Amino acid sequence: MSTTVYEDDTAAQPSARLAATCACLLMLVALVDSQVVAAITPQIAAGLGSAKTSVAASVMVYALAAAAVALILGRRAGRVNPVRWLPAAAGIFVAANALAAFAPHVALFWTARALAGLAGGLVSALVIAALADASSYARRGRQMSGVAVAYFLAPVLGVPVGAWLAGRFGWRVVFAASAVLVAVAGLLVRQFPLPRANETTGDEAATGRASLWQLAMRSRSTRRGIVSAFFISGGLVGLTTYLGTWLSDAFRAGAREVGLIYALAGAGAVAGGALGGVLADRYGKRRVAIVSSALMIFLVLVLPTFSWGARLWAIICATAFLAALRVAPLQALVTELVAASERATYVALRNGASQLGIALAVAAGARLYPRYGLAGVGAMCAALTLGATLSMRKLADPHDDARQARTGDDPATIVDEKDASTTAAVDEQDGCTPATVDEKDASTAAVVDEKGARARRRFSGRGIARKLAAVVVALVLLVTVGFPWLLSFAITKAGTRPDERRRTDTPADHGATFEAVSFASTDGNTLSGWYLPARSGGGDAQQRRVTFVLTHGLFRSRYEMLERGLALWREGYGVLLYDLRRHGASAAEFSTIGYDERHDVAAAFAFVRAREPQNRVVLMGVSMGAAATLLAASEISDGQLLGVVAESSFLSFSDTVRHHVRLIGLPTFPFATLLIKFTSWRLNFAADDYDLLRAVGRISCPILFIGGTKDVRMPTATVLEPLYAAAQSAGKRKFIVEGATHGHAYDESPESYVKAVNEFVGSIE
Repeated sequence: MSTTVYEDDTAAQPSARLAATCACLLMLVALVDSQVVAAITPQIAAGLGSAKTSVAASVMVYALAAAAVALILGRRAGRVNPVRWLPAAAGIFVAANALAAFAPHVALFWTARALAGLAGGLVSALVIAALADASSYARRGRQMSGVAVAYFLAPVLGVPVGAWLAGRFGWRVVFAASAVLVAVAGLLVRQFPLPRANETTGDEAATGRASLWQLAMRSRSTRRGIVSAFFISGGLVGLTTYLGTWLSDAFRAGAREVGLIYALAGAGAVAGGALGGVLADRYGKRRVAIVSSALMIFLVLVLPTFSWGARLWAIICATAFLAALRVAPLQALVTELVAASERATYVALRNGASQLGIALAVAAGARLYPRYGLAGVGAMCAALTLGATLSMRKLADPHDDARQARTGDDPATIVDEKDASTTAAVDEQDGCTPATVDEKDASTAAVVDEKGARARRRFSGRGIARKLAAVVVALVLLVTVGFPWLLSFAITKAGTRPDERRRTDTPADHGATFEAVSFASTDGNTLSGWYLPARSGGGDAQQRRVTFVLTHGLFRSRYEMLERGLALWREGYGVLLYDLRRHGASAAEFSTIGYDERHDVAAAFAFVRAREPQNRVVLMGVSMGAAATLLAASEISDGQLLGVVAESSFLSFSDTVRHHVRLIGLPTFPFATLLIKFTSWRLNFAADDYDLLRAVGRISCPILFIGGTKDVRMPTATVLEPLYAAAQSAGKRKFIVEGATHGHAYDESPESYVKAVNEFVGSIE
């Protein structure tokens, strides 16, 4: 019977720390090599005279070769010494990169990348196994922090440097430099080998060689360890793959801005990777991994709901931090699930599952993103991360006594989590002979049984009460907080209602002359519209040379204003009909319910001013369009702004939200309060700034307020009358249509509507 020698402070020795640093350096260089190809694909393709797609396919070749490492290590289970194999893996890497640097055509380049994938898979599995062998389980989290930092430092530091080298000196220099760096790291690993915390007489190989399937399926924990790798990588990489595209599509972020955000996220990830191991050793590996994953689910879901700004950047950074926080605890935990001789093989199996998770998540994201944007991808990634969280809950953590006390697990259940070889590995690390372990198990079994009994008693009484209380609290939070958040997101993702989206008629179908136009909002959105020039030889309106800018409401489009616009055009006015952001044919990520839409109104005003410089302009809007119009008019100082027509306008953002929450039968607190806070916070505006009473007081030109006696959404008495009283111009007017509901004054009485507008314009010219 062999005796295990164990030193608890091995990982704290200076020589061990230096050896661990060298091993992590080798892993960092290998990770940079695996990721830099995507960044320099165009240069490689040009140098090899090949298509970019052919070069990009080498990434798949690399991944397949890296996944095949498990097959190689599986056949050598029990005979793999990670410390001795690492320099050999580094040597393969050097040869692969040298071959890539001098490859004359794409076929040889593929061969080089396959060889590099084989070496990269070996390095990753062997470094993790060697670090696990070099430390006790209690201190292993700190050891694995180096691995976590290497994972996330590679894209932040290495890839930009590699891209710069390729641009300055050519892509071949990148692989030559990589070969040199790997050679140096390999020599350092050989010069400063990692010690082994569990030296034995060689009996650890007595577990025998098992197939990869047997190794993966050996226990519930080994199965969960493989499954969690699939979910974790899929949930993270699925998000990061489409994040840059979303930032570009939604906010027109350029390469520089996207790069800076990824650098910020990388900094957060490096910090999380470094801290994760420390927290894991103190609070438990599984606990830290589960908590960070659970928090990450929330951030992945809310990230796509934020508009461009510091809050969005902070959430991206926090998401990266939590994703990295899991790495060291998980690597420490999963290396304890199998015997030391099987660690490298098991890690390679997990790496293969990770690659599969990435491939499937990216493929699914390719179908979700075009239709649902990052919100759809985020929901998928949140589901994958939830799968990872549930999988990790079933992993056996040898130092998590709290779990036994809480759930009342029988000791036999815990023992079943590991097979005989795993138990032997734990015994060796505990520094006991098998006989000693038996004695220790016998002495602690009664204590664990007592804990389980107490836990079962609590489960029958107070335990049930606590669980029910937790469910109730969760439901209350979901309703009072989750519902306002979802409602805020749904409203700000508002689009044109289906009946208007299906319309294909144009002003020409109604006898009007028009031009399809587009122009940029003052904050960068591209807006689409129809411009109807004033008819030559028209009536008095033509002689007055006035152009109307018509702005529609929420969930609508230019079609809402088409009938009004045609009626005004027939009176001889010029007319601009257009779609606000995220409505009709005008794209944007969010609607701000009128606040940022004031930039759209200002851009429409500037467009008609440039198109007909001699014409004066009247801004007309309905509902949200009226609110945006009043906000824009309060900021326009151009003397050519003749007047404003506001139909069914808001009073303020806060008043509108509270009123509509009451209309659907909900209390204003907390629903309206949270809805106001969430919407303004997500979209980067202060609710107090969205005040139409204050805006009306700053407008110097006359305003015509239009309302309906049956408008319950913006009642005349509580909305129109206060706005009218706040208007400062002596030329202000109001026009109330009997029987008209919200936004339907024209539909109720077209003739009187047009007459009122004509009289208003005539009175202010």
